[in-house]
Amino acid sequence: MTDTLPRISLVTPSFQQGRFLAETIESVLDQGYPNLQYIVVDGGSRDESVDVIQRYADHLDWWVSEPDQGQSDALRKGFARADGVLMNWLNSDDLLRPGALHAVAESWLASGADLILGEDLPFTDDPTQPVGHFRPGGQRWPDCLKFWSGEFLYHQPCSFFSARAWRASGGLDASLHYVMDYDLYCRILALPDCRVEILERPLSAFRLHADAKTSAQRPRFLEEQARVSRRYWQAGGLDPDRCERELRAYSARCRFHQGIEALRRRHLGEGFRRLGHGLALSPLAFLRHAASRLPGGARGSA
Repeated sequence: MTDTLPRISLVTPSFQQGRFLAETIESVLDQGYPNLQYIVVDGGSRDESVDVIQRYADHLDWWVSEPDQGQSDALRKGFARADGVLMNWLNSDDLLRPGALHAVAESWLASGADLILGEDLPFTDDPTQPVGHFRPGGQRWPDCLKFWSGEFLYHQPCSFFSARAWRASGGLDASLHYVMDYDLYCRILALPDCRVEILERPLSAFRLHADAKTSAQRPRFLEEQARVSRRYWQAGGLDPDRCERELRAYSARCRFHQGIEALRRRHLGEGFRRLGHGLALSPLAFLRHAASRLPGGARGSA
């Protein structure tokens, strides 16, 4: 049976996530997938992470705990050892859903797709009690560049890619700290013969917590995503002036919400800075959006 299933390489990057790491590793090993290459790359954690990894060391193909330059660096280190036909990474605070790897393998055997995307059930404390249901959409080039439109929906833990696409696209950009996944998917989708398969089943469970990178650094996340998108406007044949206007309007609306949230937390300096930044980015979009959020205002966005 193992010979008929594609080799899947999975990398877990981790740093100071010992309290979550065992649950993550077990969600992978409990898949019972017989042709799995599982790699854990820890960034030299000083918590219980190494003790956790050592408990499972006999079931890992390779692991290391040493200082690195961040998540992208850890991933590149792990994928340098990957020999699978299919690849993905699973952050040390997320989980795979039961049967995920077999579902991905069966999809690839039937389609040979370069991107195999599933659904995600985000959770806070108990993975059996999801707080949402994510479904991917809009995986088309160059539509993926217009992330502000809301049509391109992606989620990293449930997005598997072929080794062929990894090599052809150039792999991860180690200079990115927040949207290395978005950048990779855009380059894969730009491949002339890229094929995408979407599975209508949950493959992963994304853990929502205050220390998560995308939660704690949301403004920086959006700034980096905008910078990545701009890289490819010309290659995608998009109108840069129109894209810039749309992006600035979207960013202004985001700054409005970031500013209001900071004020609610009584971080007054941060809140007013965010609001001022949003107003400067696109005054009309900001004011229209702010008016729509006032009591009695029209519900909508600029």
